Amino acid sequence: MRIGITLLPSGDWDATLAAARAAEAAGLDAIGVWDHFHSNNPDEALIGGWSLYGALAMATSRIRLVPMVLNQLSYPINVLARESSTLAIMSGGRFELGIGLGGWKGEHTLWGLPFPNAATRTAMLEEKIQALRALWRGGPATMTGDHVTLDGATMRPVPAVAPRVVVGCGSYSRRLIADAAGYADELHLGNQREETAALARFARERIDASGREVTLSSSLVLDTLPPDLPARLAWFENAGFSRVFIELARPYALIPEIGAAMGTDGTIARA
Repeated sequence: MRIGITLLPSGDWDATLAAARAAEAAGLDAIGVWDHFHSNNPDEALIGGWSLYGALAMATSRIRLVPMVLNQLSYPINVLARESSTLAIMSGGRFELGIGLGGWKGEHTLWGLPFPNAATRTAMLEEKIQALRALWRGGPATMTGDHVTLDGATMRPVPAVAPRVVVGCGSYSRRLIADAAGYADELHLGNQREETAALARFARERIDASGREVTLSSSLVLDTLPPDLPARLAWFENAGFSRVFIELARPYALIPEIGAAMGTDGTIARA
């Protein structure tokens, strides 16, 4: 099982850059940040956005760049297509499109932006991924959906290999899990053990029914480095997950220690 890092939002670019380089040096698999314009605390500064991943792509050479996760409501299809294609090219194929429905209504209310119901957001995401896959092939792409309409749209240059699509399913929507099993490359589920194990079983049933190859990932929040970290991560592996993102708040000093607890290939260290 591979181990990634999610940096909880910070306004400190230098710390974010140092964390990305430390994660790569530690041999970890991936790094990402949350995708919000602000937190519940209006005085808390956040750094993020597409430009952040471009900068990290230039500052690293091996680690994968995986937003955890982009809010689809913030980006129309043309922006998603251009930015994801450019990052895939700039990073040499290391960018993965981690994307979700958009689940924080309060943020949209503060910006005067619409927040459709869950069923509508689920349908929107499926159509956007369908459109992106066509655009990543070079187009021209044409489709008429309820939420996405393309009439000969193109997005070139196209990446040599299309980005993997990691859909953030959280722990609240079996409907999203069932739908995304038909179009995602990876389903990212919640981080509560009993609930997550049940969701993983449900997800695996839907994946098997789809006949597609889809992996599962989850998250683990850490404030300190527990002595039983390999055992905690092994729980996810035994539950059928192929990747876990460890969520860290500043300071990010735990990254080298996490790397030391892992194998040299970014997976769980074995005795």
